[in-house]
Amino acid sequence: MPSSPDIQIEVFGKTDVGLIREHNEDNFLIADVTAGMRSNSLGEPLKLAVGEKGMALLVCDGMGGAAAGEVAAQMAVDAVYETLAAAPPMPRDGFARALRRAVENANEAIFIQSRDNQSERGMGTTCTVAALNDSTLVVAQIGDSRCYVLRQQRLAQVTKDQSLAWQLIEAGAMTAEEAKAFEHANIILQALGVQDQVEVVLSQVALRQGDVVLLCSDGLHGPVSDEEILDVLTTEADLKRAGEALIQKALDRDGPDNVTVVLARFGGSGLPAPASTDVVNFVGYDPGPDPANEMHTPLAPMIPSTGVATVQERIPPELLHHDDVVTKADDDRRREMMDSGQVTGPTVASRSMRSVLALFFLALVAAAVGGISVMKCERDRTANGETRGGGP
Repeated sequence: MPSSPDIQIEVFGKTDVGLIREHNEDNFLIADVTAGMRSNSLGEPLKLAVGEKGMALLVCDGMGGAAAGEVAAQMAVDAVYETLAAAPPMPRDGFARALRRAVENANEAIFIQSRDNQSERGMGTTCTVAALNDSTLVVAQIGDSRCYVLRQQRLAQVTKDQSLAWQLIEAGAMTAEEAKAFEHANIILQALGVQDQVEVVLSQVALRQGDVVLLCSDGLHGPVSDEEILDVLTTEADLKRAGEALIQKALDRDGPDNVTVVLARFGGSGLPAPASTDVVNFVGYDPGPDPANEMHTPLAPMIPSTGVATVQERIPPELLHHDDVVTKADDDRRREMMDSGQVTGPTVASRSMRSVLALFFLALVAAAVGGISVMKCERDRTANGETRGGGP
């Protein structure tokens, strides 16, 4: 494998419990895989160079109540790092496949522990990882934590939330403005550990000198708008102060959730300078099947929405009352349901994301001509009896 390009990275990460929750179920990772260095606690920004085995940034947002969400998030951090550390140096496609496999391994580990331990039954976590071993950032996504790239004073989201609100926006059934007040913004379509398999969505970004990458949980992007995030990142050059300012923005909005921020600035002669025509957006990445798993298949294509008069009319009511999507449910309501026998654990999921999306969009189409029954599942997200809101 050719030697690694000269890419220098300055990185900072911080997590905060927020103002409402007792437990912090978020977690993050900053890892120089080549050097065998990993951290989820930084007092000051850290400077790294990209080596032959690469580096990784990760944010997880755990769920499950009590300490179970913390367990799931920590297991995801550990499994992703250990898989990448065990992999040999590889060209980008192999590296991307290893990253995908790392997230799948995390899902399997959490699912098994959740299944086998009553106190952790139904736990899960979102997982967003940005990693590289050359000049292209590879992003792996499960759930609704996000990755943004700031380039030339413009901020672009390079992940797609795996949430009901986001799918409605992409289907044309709801605007981004409507999504801010959407009653069911707490429904996500995938999380690690709640089913035996997940579909890892990969994207890629060709990096430029000066790019700033932000990974965050929805404790930030829920209460804080993209415009406000952009304002902080363009006015505060110091990564530590920028990260702390972003967290403070969330706390100023009553800190309804745990909030986690990881920031990285990229430079070095191994990256080209940005051109005026450079545009950053979501670019899907398919590195091909894992040689050890030829059965890996991409997500099913989206079925366009037909669109109806109002947001609520555009959503089949049955979608919100069945066992196939994952929701962030109130702990008190969850306990009442468990006592009455309506549910048996804090989080369940019975289908792959591909099936969920196919059923969901079929339901949208059918709703315009009379509606059909579809299925839904509940996701427990809070540890204090407060329902977590979130952005689209």
